[in-house]
Amino acid sequence: MGRVTAFGSVRSCGVTALVLGLAATWPRRAEQPGRSVLVVEADPAGGTLAASAGWPAEPGLVSLAAAARRGAEPSLVFEHCRTLPGGASVLAGPARGDQAKSALRMLATLLGRLGELDADVLVDCGRLEETSGVLGIFERAARADRATRGDRAVLVSRGRLVDLQAVASWLDAHPVGPGTGLVVVGDGPYPDAEIAEALGLPVLARLPWDPGTPDALVACSASDRRLRMAPFVRAARTLAERLARDGSPVDEVMEDVVLTEQPRAGRRVAIGSRVLSAWRADTRPHTNGSVPEEAAQ
Repeated sequence: MGRVTAFGSVRSCGVTALVLGLAATWPRRAEQPGRSVLVVEADPAGGTLAASAGWPAEPGLVSLAAAARRGAEPSLVFEHCRTLPGGASVLAGPARGDQAKSALRMLATLLGRLGELDADVLVDCGRLEETSGVLGIFERAARADRATRGDRAVLVSRGRLVDLQAVASWLDAHPVGPGTGLVVVGDGPYPDAEIAEALGLPVLARLPWDPGTPDALVACSASDRRLRMAPFVRAARTLAERLARDGSPVDEVMEDVVLTEQPRAGRRVAIGSRVLSAWRADTRPHTNGSVPEEAAQ
């Protein structure tokens, strides 16, 4: 049986870039030589990987939906995939959001069976809206019993107050299980430990915001000398190793993945029903006597 890791965000923040980086650096196990890495670009807003790689519109999510109209086994997915330079298979989504939503509705049953594949499946769920056709995939992974299967869910967020507030509100309405973690993209004023405490989720990694490097991974292998030491690739490789490890606890804080300086703790501001310590640079004055500028905004 395979394992499904679903990635999503509450506010757009580079979920596809993260999934692409993980697929490009996912470890190949000597004891599992036939095991595949499969990326499913299931963003209801439309896909970007085909355009980035210069692939034709088909094969992809739409052609799979047409082929699976009368029911199909999950293995049919591989007949509609492209291949990244590192060897991962990609089921690319269409650029148009209406086509993506239609295909995802038609494929709801098949995509719910991705765990039957002998593969590590990375599902790009995009933005997790209530009308999202893949919200169910993310929530099943988020609530999976990891004692019986290795499915997990990863929320992706910027480290700024407005983004963390959105994550907190989403979590209030969508309870998650122990198989769920958070990846922070880019810098921000809050230390990982405080984000984890405030949101009740482990911060698995803090990755640098670097759109150029993920774009290059559709054309070059992550082992290419021009890419292998890039901060984004290094961080993605470490995160991929941890996520791929059998039986690893998702709540393990990945201190060695943090490539940006951790901010200091400061005054506390409300994040939904939670509390987060706010920090500001010493060079930025308060807008008033008690609340940091970001909180005041």
